[in-house]
Amino acid sequence: MSGNGGPRTAVMVVGFGGPDCLEAVGPFMCNLMGCEPTDELLERVRRRYLTIGGASPLPAIASELAWTLEAKLAELEHAIPVVIGMRYWHPFIGDVLAGLHHHGIRRVIVVSLSPYESKVATGAYREAFDEALARLPEMEIVDAPPLHTLPGFRGLLVGGTAEALTEIKDHRPSLLVFTAHSLPLDDLDEDDPYVAGLRSVVDGLVSVLQMGQGTELDGTDPGLPGIKTYGCLDEPQAWVFAYQSKGNRPCEWLGPDIDEVVDAVIAGGEYKAIAVAPIGFATDHMETLYDLDVLVADRVLKADLEFVRAPVPNADQLLVDSIADAVVDHL
Repeated sequence: MSGNGGPRTAVMVVGFGGPDCLEAVGPFMCNLMGCEPTDELLERVRRRYLTIGGASPLPAIASELAWTLEAKLAELEHAIPVVIGMRYWHPFIGDVLAGLHHHGIRRVIVVSLSPYESKVATGAYREAFDEALARLPEMEIVDAPPLHTLPGFRGLLVGGTAEALTEIKDHRPSLLVFTAHSLPLDDLDEDDPYVAGLRSVVDGLVSVLQMGQGTELDGTDPGLPGIKTYGCLDEPQAWVFAYQSKGNRPCEWLGPDIDEVVDAVIAGGEYKAIAVAPIGFATDHMETLYDLDVLVADRVLKADLEFVRAPVPNADQLLVDSIADAVVDHL
């Protein structure tokens, strides 16, 4: 381990994690929830994982991104190890950090697969790091910039959204829905950067794609009745921003939910197609492969509307190259 980063530096790609087989669903949910799930909830979630292939794709995607990033850094003459660490499943952040410390690593540059900063994501990772650092003297943690600030991430979102719109170009008029994971309002600090980061990316995307700039919609448009959100319903492409995949906690969540948008589209009867661009996600997981590709797609298609979903970056080389540039700045 040598190069300009020094022999004591490593990169850790971190994520929430996901079960790598059906048998792991229960333990993973226990870690995520902090308690044992009910039998009913466990069976429901197991069926969802079975629908998307029996496991989360996140571990494999993160591993591919890590070894591709390590190769890119070596190409840039920075021969440093790149590992993965997960918050709620193997390999756990604390275990990986301890292993790096044992091998002489004293500085770790962290690349978060949660592309936007928020108390929920950043706080969960920070808690895991703080617990590990209490047992690991002289270990320094350096955060790489959030993925949403990187040109490679934004470029892939532009390309994916344009691809989705091309697929439904013969089904006009259509509605483009940008989505991100909903969060409980109680979990957002007054100055939480989550919503502001999302708005920034959406504004950049619609500008590059030459669509109308966003405004606060008041819910009076007949094509989208009752939906108050951020968007623009003018030509050449109507678009709105919505949230998805909210949990079961009985509280107020960021909205509107994409289900409400779909209901409004069906009620309005104006649009012939819905394209969904999940700009809040860096990788495929339950939120894209099940919540969108199964649940939302089923509702849209049953209403005799066309549906298409834009791809997420995953381990695309363009994203890897952009992350590598950001990491080099911290070496």
